[in-house]
Amino acid sequence: PAGSEVRDGKFAFVVTRVEPPTKSVGDFLSKTAQGEFILVHIDVTNTSDRPQSYFGSNQKLIDTQGREFTNDTEAEIYLNDDTFADINPGNKFSVILAFDVPTGTAPAALEFHDSMFSGGVRVAVR
Repeated sequence: PAGSEVRDGKFAFVVTRVEPPTKSVGDFLSKTAQGEFILVHIDVTNTSDRPQSYFGSNQKLIDTQGREFTNDTEAEIYLNDDTFADINPGNKFSVILAFDVPTGTAPAALEFHDSMFSGGVRVAVR
């Protein structure tokens, strides 16, 4: 569930908050969803002994129907100072993920990956 730590590869992930769906993100520069955005706040901690690169594009949202959604990297640029980072050992990076989903989509889980090649780990968000 949200708040519990899950690990994949060199990273530990914690979902800190899932916001109610919204139609657009950003202030001066903004993006409107095709459906609606589900915004997920996460903390990513480097559990290894060397710097690791985090990329939001490796993260996925799974809904209650088992459908898999990739994140919207453009929307994330309007929500965060940085959307990818080199994280030093033991350091934590906080970021908001944005998923453009059909209106009314019920998120069931997030699937986190430390890289595009990793097996991934799921955490329930309901």
